[in-house]
Amino acid sequence: MIRPMHSIVRLAAVLLPALGLAALWGQSHQTYNTGTEWEVPIMGYDPRDILRGHYVEFTYDWPLAGDADESGLMFLCLSGDAPRLVRATPVASAAELAACPHPLRAEADHIYGMTSLERGRLYLDQYKAAMVDAQLRDTEQRGIVTIRQREDGSFTPVAIRFRPLTPGERAARDAPREEPPVPAIMDAP
Repeated sequence: MIRPMHSIVRLAAVLLPALGLAALWGQSHQTYNTGTEWEVPIMGYDPRDILRGHYVEFTYDWPLAGDADESGLMFLCLSGDAPRLVRATPVASAAELAACPHPLRAEADHIYGMTSLERGRLYLDQYKAAMVDAQLRDTEQRGIVTIRQREDGSFTPVAIRFRPLTPGERAARDAPREEPPVPAIMDAP
């Protein structure tokens, strides 16, 4: 009688941690696959780093409302008909963000910390990384990252695609950039 009870305890000691890990994986998988997908233009690509794995680093090119600055973004309210992003409006506080139907927030525990609304990273398998690397170098294409935005404001990049530049994007790319005037140097007496 003591023998069968000992076997049950051993079996439980093995199965319970495995079931716990399976439950955590299932919850993580469900969270990853839940949310609204948006297509966000990107720029400033940096293809993979062989030492850390295959990924693409990029800078989000949010269609910001008005003359908002992309640096220091903490909260954004997305608008449009998903996946087509029409506008990203900077929001001043988490309290104001609560009224937004599609909120995004920078996350301190993200790989980029509080700049996670400015920069992103998408992991790729090694075969796709070589293809994406070639597409990123093509200056006649525009990168678009699909993000999955969740109700709590967290988000995850999930895919990347490319499209040809529009005539307006080509004109902006090819426009001469104005240099700030160089101040005249005064001769010392």
